Amino acid sequence: MDEVRSLVEAQLAVARDRNPELRALIRTLDPPAAGDGPLHGLTVSVKDNIDVAGVPTTAGSAHLGTEPAAVDAEVVRRLRAAGALITAKANLAEFAMGVVGRNAAFGDVRNARDPRCISGGSSSGSAVAVASGMSTAALGTDTGGSGRVPASVNGIVGLRPTLGRVSNQGVLPVGESFDTVTPLTADVATAAAMLAVLSSDGPTVDSLLGQDIAGLRVGVATGFFRARVDPGVQRVVDGVVAALRSAGAVVRDVEVPGAAEAQDRMIEIMYPEAAAVHARRLREESDTIDPDVLRRLRIGQSIPPETSARARAWQRDFRDRVDALFEDCDVVLTPTIPVDVPRRDAVDLAASTQEIARFCYVWSCYGGPSISVPAGDHPGSGLPVGVQLSAAPWREDRLLWAAARLSEHTLSGTGGGGGSSATRSPEAGAGHRCSRRP
Repeated sequence: MDEVRSLVEAQLAVARDRNPELRALIRTLDPPAAGDGPLHGLTVSVKDNIDVAGVPTTAGSAHLGTEPAAVDAEVVRRLRAAGALITAKANLAEFAMGVVGRNAAFGDVRNARDPRCISGGSSSGSAVAVASGMSTAALGTDTGGSGRVPASVNGIVGLRPTLGRVSNQGVLPVGESFDTVTPLTADVATAAAMLAVLSSDGPTVDSLLGQDIAGLRVGVATGFFRARVDPGVQRVVDGVVAALRSAGAVVRDVEVPGAAEAQDRMIEIMYPEAAAVHARRLREESDTIDPDVLRRLRIGQSIPPETSARARAWQRDFRDRVDALFEDCDVVLTPTIPVDVPRRDAVDLAASTQEIARFCYVWSCYGGPSISVPAGDHPGSGLPVGVQLSAAPWREDRLLWAAARLSEHTLSGTGGGGGSSATRSPEAGAGHRCSRRP
């Protein structure tokens, strides 16, 4: 048995052993032999709102996905062509709407580090599959934090690309103005290698992973990003900032203009889009929709078009103001989520999204790339704390450079999942200038 096949068998054994408790996977797949390519032998779990040919796409609903998908989603096609192996379809919040990992049809996904705690969402199963060793990597999706939140609470890397860089063909949408496929991995280098394969638009991903940290310009967000932050989370973030400064990064405090409004304005655009996707089901079969998801879709139906239009106008101005911020910094640093990982029995579903994901929504509304990187463990609970880095649109090169250096200088020896593995530089293309593409 060759090395790749041995890995697949070992990970399927982990799934058989742990999935009954963690509920990360909806189904496992037995892939053919890996082809040649830059991702040869990389095992990938795919969130079950992304089409895999021959397999039903449930989107986390017991009433969807009765027929197998006819063709692979574009991102799955690209992974296979690069030599990756699709080994599972991963559980998720129904219709990819929710941040705690709840799913009434296939079971609530449990946190890989502590099953009593939330797994994050909506890409809950994708993150837990990687964190628990059921696959080496995963595909999730991220609209308002659906990739970064589960990455943070499970102690792995979640990369949200620039909006439009990665194809959404074959992916069931939440809000088309904000959706993107996101790689979920154990280290920064693997996320960068996956992004290089998945990119279908924009400048080529330029690898700066090996560049020294000296001169990296880091803006540490204050104001909104300091409000109501758990003291243990803030302590970990402050330690990261100190480590980056001592390693030679140029660190300064910055204010992100409009951050406090971004989530509300984004919801005024996103929820009506989600309601439009599910209009027929809302009209004819609303009793088949999870009650929390139904509540959000009904909110979307109640938002008038003129409110969404005003929100889009606000968003255009917001993007221009944040663009100006990135003229003086390469990345902006914040906590990924403002709280310690909550226990599943202590979460209020109606309030969870706005509180847990509020730091992620800001950057989804902006549209540039963001990444959640493990920063260490909470001093009280011992659960993972993620740091979020964000960059200007199409500057994934700077984002990955900063993330790799953050991992190298702050995580080695902490158990946070980083260390020297994050500095391996995948093949990537030529440099490019930063610009906002239409």
